Amino acid sequence: MKILIADDDLASRKILGLLLEKTGHEVIAVSDGTEAWKVLSSPNGPRMAILDWLMPGIDGEELCRKIRTLNNEIPQYVIMLTIKGEKNDIVRGLEAGANDYLSKPYDPGELRARIDAGQRILELEAECAKRIRSLEMNEKRVQALLAEKDILLYEIHHRIKNNMNMVINLLTLQAESINDPLPSSTLRNAVGRIKSMGILYDRLYRSDSLTSLSIREYLNALIEEIANIFPDRYKIELDLDIEEIIVDVHHLSCIGMIMNELIFNSMKYAFKGRDCGRISVEAYRTQSGITITIEDDGIGIPETVVTTEPDTFGLKLVYGLADQIGGRLRYENSKGTRFVLEFPINGL
Repeated sequence: MKILIADDDLASRKILGLLLEKTGHEVIAVSDGTEAWKVLSSPNGPRMAILDWLMPGIDGEELCRKIRTLNNEIPQYVIMLTIKGEKNDIVRGLEAGANDYLSKPYDPGELRARIDAGQRILELEAECAKRIRSLEMNEKRVQALLAEKDILLYEIHHRIKNNMNMVINLLTLQAESINDPLPSSTLRNAVGRIKSMGILYDRLYRSDSLTSLSIREYLNALIEEIANIFPDRYKIELDLDIEEIIVDVHHLSCIGMIMNELIFNSMKYAFKGRDCGRISVEAYRTQSGITITIEDDGIGIPETVVTTEPDTFGLKLVYGLADQIGGRLRYENSKGTRFVLEFPINGL
């Protein structure tokens, strides 16, 4: 290792230089602080310096302070060597930036041990600097890959969205071309289910996470989208009270299709012959998970139709989706129609 010795005492420089050369070090010896600063501040300056406190030009204390202003990847290791032995002097030297302190006259064995300790520290710092460079390079590669991922996701999002819209348009055209109301209604229901998945996908793409989303953000957009399908939407008041709860995609996809079926049926059947109506949706945390209520003040449906083994495809679907998320869907008597969905969520 290359070591600088800065001491105005010629005999001291020679003795110290011989000791270091015997242990395999390359020595650069100077007699004053100004010359020492030129050597240490050079691009390939020594990594270790042994400085005398009292020198012509720049003294050891000031030289330490100047060394610490250098923007080196690995700071130089400095040992202060002086006849001063007072504690205040030691503190001043360390505060100035010295790594170690040795009083004259010094024991050669102790000096070698301190130099070896300094060399180990420099080697550790070099290894740390190498790992930091490697991490920085890896981070740059990761950032580049993330940028490529964003471009790829944008392209995928664009294509999926176009394909979904194409399927929705085709089904809508097919539904409008059929005179029979039953198959036409079936196709429109399918359009609604696809839209519920499309809204979830679109919200996930725009969020920070691709695996979870706020149930409020999703359901508010979904319910408005379903209601706006109907030409008499302006007659219906939507009362939405949905807490800000982060839910995973699997649960949200099932919830979205359940909401699609129930809201769609309310909009289609609950307010026949009426000039106005109200649909209320409430979602909130409970000790065991999440509870969602969907209620309208419409004409209601016969309780015999809403059983755990329903005859209609739509009700079979919503009960089956509730089972998929480990939940329970129940119908409650009210002035209109009221469903309550309860399901557990891990981590709440």
